[in-house]
Amino acid sequence: MTVSTTPSVSRTAEEHNLTRLALASFLALYFELLVIRYISTEFQVFGTLKNLPLIASFFGIGSGMLRPRRMLGRGFVFEGAALFLLARFSSYVPQPSLGWQYQFGSAGVSRAWSLAGYLGFVLLMLWLMVAFFTALGAEVGEGLEHARPLLGYGVNLAGSLAGMVAFTLLSFLRTPPVVWLAVGFALLLPLLPKNWLQLALLALVVVATGITHRQTFWSPYHRIDIEAVGSAGSSSARSYSLHYNHLWYQTMVNLSPEFMREHPAAQPNRSVRAYYELPYQLVPEAGDVLVVGAGTGNDVAAALRHGAQHVDAVEIDPVILELGRRYHPERPYQSPRVTTYVDDARAFFRKAPRQYDLIVFGFLDSSTLLTSFSSIRLDNYVYTREGFAAARKLLKPHGSLVLAFAATRSFAAHRLFATLTQAFDGVEPRALATSASVLGMVYVEGPARDRPIPPDIPDATPELRNGSRSAVVATDNWPFLYLETRSVPLSLVVVLAAFVVTAWLWQRNSVRQRWNRRTAEFFLLGAGFLLLETNAVTRLALLFGSTWLVNAAVISAFLFMALAANVLAARVRVSVPFCYAVLLLLVASSIALPVLGWGGLRLSQSAWVATAFTALPVFFSGLIFSSAFRSVVSPPTALAMNLLGAVMGGVLENATMIGGTTAVAFLACLVYAGAWACGAAGRRGGASSLDVLAANN
Repeated sequence: MTVSTTPSVSRTAEEHNLTRLALASFLALYFELLVIRYISTEFQVFGTLKNLPLIASFFGIGSGMLRPRRMLGRGFVFEGAALFLLARFSSYVPQPSLGWQYQFGSAGVSRAWSLAGYLGFVLLMLWLMVAFFTALGAEVGEGLEHARPLLGYGVNLAGSLAGMVAFTLLSFLRTPPVVWLAVGFALLLPLLPKNWLQLALLALVVVATGITHRQTFWSPYHRIDIEAVGSAGSSSARSYSLHYNHLWYQTMVNLSPEFMREHPAAQPNRSVRAYYELPYQLVPEAGDVLVVGAGTGNDVAAALRHGAQHVDAVEIDPVILELGRRYHPERPYQSPRVTTYVDDARAFFRKAPRQYDLIVFGFLDSSTLLTSFSSIRLDNYVYTREGFAAARKLLKPHGSLVLAFAATRSFAAHRLFATLTQAFDGVEPRALATSASVLGMVYVEGPARDRPIPPDIPDATPELRNGSRSAVVATDNWPFLYLETRSVPLSLVVVLAAFVVTAWLWQRNSVRQRWNRRTAEFFLLGAGFLLLETNAVTRLALLFGSTWLVNAAVISAFLFMALAANVLAARVRVSVPFCYAVLLLLVASSIALPVLGWGGLRLSQSAWVATAFTALPVFFSGLIFSSAFRSVVSPPTALAMNLLGAVMGGVLENATMIGGTTAVAFLACLVYAGAWACGAAGRRGGASSLDVLAANN
């Protein structure tokens, strides 16, 4: 008697394939987050334009899926090593830079050469990312090719969600990139051919990443370097300077009367002290003080020196706060009169425990984006009309607000003047020019604006009043403090155009061969899904703060809801037209409905309603995708087109710089309407042997 073992062998092969697919999907998202985080801290351009690595990784993974085969070989290892070693040693070579106005160039370099260097450098890094992720995408595509569509897609989503959770955990533990790479490379080993040269190269990358010449810390937002400054022979005269992402951030200075008497020439403290004392010359009896953007503690120390009864200090970066607690020479954070909050300033305004005699805005300006899905910077929502109005509500009847910003007489200075004027019902702020550690402006609102100012501080109010009449006011819908006009910066247009053109030339034949009404639906679903993510991140940042935990929770929730929709679609036949109709209704409603302030609802209830309106479209989008995906004959092609569509969504997201955040929802409506039309036309046209199976799966 002969016993057939074919079913068990087939089942074992399927389990092996799904396990490999799960691991490849895990690594694709894990390395995507790693590259976005690491590259944006080492390369200043990508810190300003963080969605470029996201677009490159999506394009690479999608390109790999168009050619599903095992590609994790020698080329992949060399490409990865080149990418991460170039990032590691980037600080030793000149880099093209972007100022806070998104302008490219540097002193002493012509504009033409600056642009050429900027473009070449950025494109080199982007195409190294594409090459690296193409191999990972091919590995995912190979797994999908040999799996049932919905089962394979579910495994892909589950693996991606696990990769997101793993990297979030490493960020929470404040681990450095050497740990991120060691974990990622270790998990890559089962997928790599056994080759000692490749293993040695990966080990070299890990070792090189772990070598630093400074005392370096990694927060969830920044690379932070700290070094001692001042007299090497006197520990009491020494302070510490912080750099984040290779940019100077702040020097912790000792401005106490005792120190100033004992060390009159130890540091250039005189002008710095005049800046930090200015709020208390204007508000001499500040009992309760709020400091947002507290940093390492200089502003808090000033409040304590001038007799503040209580200081609430808000800082979004926990590592910067901890370094201030550990190293600041005046030890302000150890005072029992100080309460610290690790939070986004805008979110804190809604839950502050008291009202204040004085609110001090420290130098909050950040070179880091809120998320790779959005062009909005980490601090943008603090400097809007609504943000200032929220801070105003926390002032006592005779309270004052003092805001410092590192913008002298630029368009940003005029915009802040105009925005504060609107937030305070037409009352103009007093604008004072300062020259402490950085050139900037100090804006004063409330009773303090009418008090005498020190004679050595110029009053710039008349000048800014004239310039602010034509200034674009920053609002929650258009919070781009650093953009001079409602336009996409030339620096971004140039690199996006160059990347899109070269990407199209590389993949045009592959896309043309697979393009039809059904694959067009998957392409547009990918673009719409990314726009939904952008809309969710920007809206929920207003509700819960622009913190890294909020962003991680939003992205994880998106993956989870897509997974839940996939499970439901595998068990129940859903009406695709109904899902499209509900999806479009929900997205369109988000344009008209405010994020905050829903009628008579309390803030907590308003948050839940707004969150539901933000999250539900994701579920219905997932139902549409899974319902279409269940009948495809080539899952890698369908998912590849979806990811290439996400690249288009990433490009379209930049329209927020012109039309504001509601433009994202408007574009999502148009894209999903197009997907609905393509899908309906494809289904009316009958089954295609290229992309549809007639049989139920």
